[in-house]
Amino acid sequence: MNRRRFIAWIATAVTSTMLVIGFQFIHLSPASSTTTLNVYAAVSLTNALNAIKTQYQNANPTVNVVYTFGASGTLLSQIQAGGTADIFISAATDQIDVLQNATPSKLVAGSRKNIVKNSLVLIAPTTPPVSAGSAGLTSINGLTNANITGIAIGDYTGTPPVVPAGNYAKQVLTSQGIFTTVSPKLSLLSNVRNVLTAVENKTTVVGGVNKTIDAGLVYTTDAFISNKVRVVQTANPTDSDPIIYPLGILTRTTVLSTAQSFSTYLSGTTAQGIFKSYQFKSP
Repeated sequence: MNRRRFIAWIATAVTSTMLVIGFQFIHLSPASSTTTLNVYAAVSLTNALNAIKTQYQNANPTVNVVYTFGASGTLLSQIQAGGTADIFISAATDQIDVLQNATPSKLVAGSRKNIVKNSLVLIAPTTPPVSAGSAGLTSINGLTNANITGIAIGDYTGTPPVVPAGNYAKQVLTSQGIFTTVSPKLSLLSNVRNVLTAVENKTTVVGGVNKTIDAGLVYTTDAFISNKVRVVQTANPTDSDPIIYPLGILTRTTVLSTAQSFSTYLSGTTAQGIFKSYQFKSP
């Protein structure tokens, strides 16, 4: 009898120990409850969205926001090719239109909304040595001057355009009546941040050839983050389509409630305050 009781006691003790270990393992594994949210966003949003991510994840510690930044047209192509985006934020309406108007629509019904606005500026380098053309540039129309030999803008080709900033730039130059004149001077780059870098460095490589860059057209928000360029002129808003950043949630998402939460957060006071600190405008 005593032997049986002893064996039963041993079995109970072993079972209890295993249960305790098992429960501890469960409680020490928070990664199992982490949700990954994949956000594809226009590269001009990089700094602001990274700052917003910190605040959002502090408030939502079980969510891991993963960004893919790039030119809006490039991101659209990646999404169409099967990219794992839950949310897409473009720097123009055209790219979002493609997804919304697909049959069937690639956007969750009612999820599309405008997040922020921006403006376009002409910039010139400030770090020496600065060419006479760059130093003397005072307006967008001044791009026609003979001493301006290289102008960087985003790649406006494609349907919809690869780089919205490049398309806005083309529209501004056309509205000013100088696009045909300055066209031979243009270097078309793969995204707006590369345009900024080209102006900062006063050079870029196109097709394996080094090009001198005297000026470029970027967003106000891009010029704001650089201490190597100056704003020559802000483009007239009526000279291009409105510079709007629309957001849409992809129907392919498997984390819809999290995507909706992040979308709502971007329109809230905290996120909008961060956007404004980087010179974006309210939608």
